[in-house]
Amino acid sequence: MEYIHGVEEFRFDKNTAVTLGKFDGVHMGHQKLISIVKEKAEEKNLLAAAFTFDRIPLSICPQKQQHFITTNSERRVIMDKLGLDVEIEYPFTESLMNTEPEDFIEKIIIGKLNAKVVVVGTDYHFGKGRGGDAEMLLSRGPEYGFETVVVEKEKYQEREISSTYVREELMLGHMETVNVLLGRPYSIDGIVCPGNQLGRKMMIPTMNIYPQESKLLPPNGVYASFTVLDGKEYGGVTNIGVKPTVSDESMVGVETNLFGYEGDAYGKQIQVRLLHFIRPEMKFENIEALAKQMESDAEFSKSMLML
Repeated sequence: MEYIHGVEEFRFDKNTAVTLGKFDGVHMGHQKLISIVKEKAEEKNLLAAAFTFDRIPLSICPQKQQHFITTNSERRVIMDKLGLDVEIEYPFTESLMNTEPEDFIEKIIIGKLNAKVVVVGTDYHFGKGRGGDAEMLLSRGPEYGFETVVVEKEKYQEREISSTYVREELMLGHMETVNVLLGRPYSIDGIVCPGNQLGRKMMIPTMNIYPQESKLLPPNGVYASFTVLDGKEYGGVTNIGVKPTVSDESMVGVETNLFGYEGDAYGKQIQVRLLHFIRPEMKFENIEALAKQMESDAEFSKSMLML
């Protein structure tokens, strides 16, 4: 997949089928849009594209909480796996924010994306004051020479799937629901960093990663998890938090005990996939009590993962 990011000056020579939006989480609703883009691209010999944004600068929208279900790099990997030809991660500037909807169609959808098919959800808005919408694309499409496909929202338990829905369930630690909405396990990527080696001393070695600051995390606590390392998936148990029994750190880390792994993973990229919330993070009286609870958590995780 071609990845265009951080630049405003580009234009495709080949026509595109494109979907536009923030795509935070790349959830099941987003995947439906991408699936239709791919179908249209194959049918009409077009590039299958997604147009999204880098990040909304705090200088422009200081009230916006800058935490996301997927980081830019995670989103890029997911879109690549979904089979898109190109992802455009466009700079979100004050100028773009104040672009009139008609100008957005002319300058972006036609001028840069060279779109022949535009696929959006029923709630899609664009341009200054969110003045443009799906109806505008439908009405302007024939004039500009593109087809507009407006897609109804996917639903789960009678509720429309959205990034807001995913966020709400994630903040409650409802990982089973989150994973249904995403169509895959919620995951956290990172490089394994040296810890305090306490796990090894307790004969329960763990791997530590520190997520990007922008990554939206579930509640601090212990989770049944699978971890991908060197292309192989390992069952395990993961703690998200500050490790209050053994540390006075304030930085939230992700610490995972992998079942059956005995190698040296320092400096390696891993992906931790959370499947089930086991318990909140807590402070224990001593190391012995912590070790006993970690063993109990591991056994519970194995039963949840059917290992």
